[in-house]
Amino acid sequence: MSKQKKPPIPISGVVYGEIIYWCTCVSALVVLFGTIKSFLEVDQTIPVDYLLNAVFEGRSVEAVWAGSVLQNSPDALTYLAILNSGEAITVAGIAFGVLSVGPAIFFSAAFMWRSHNEFFAVTALVSGAFAVIAPFVFFLL
Repeated sequence: MSKQKKPPIPISGVVYGEIIYWCTCVSALVVLFGTIKSFLEVDQTIPVDYLLNAVFEGRSVEAVWAGSVLQNSPDALTYLAILNSGEAITVAGIAFGVLSVGPAIFFSAAFMWRSHNEFFAVTALVSGAFAVIAPFVFFLL
């Protein structure tokens, strides 16, 4: 009985996986730090206890933000104004984790190109461009 050999893992997949893995780990630590800071802050712009109570009461998103200190849903500029708060650090950690897919795709595409997988490298570049451009388009809307 012969054992089947496993196919080798493409280096582009390893590169992509490593970048996503480490960025996710760093992102999780930033989110954890921001969450802990949110609960320990005395003077909060966005009170965490109110948000948690409103969510557990089953209020809609619009009702939660309408009853908060901000009076409306926060946007990116809101978090930039309170950048040193725990809530903004948490949001920045989440954004870093989500947006880390862009560099991972680009580095993976470079290794695909070196492996003579030009079609997949070009499609990776196109999808990476979408991943980088999409947040800016969303921000402008």
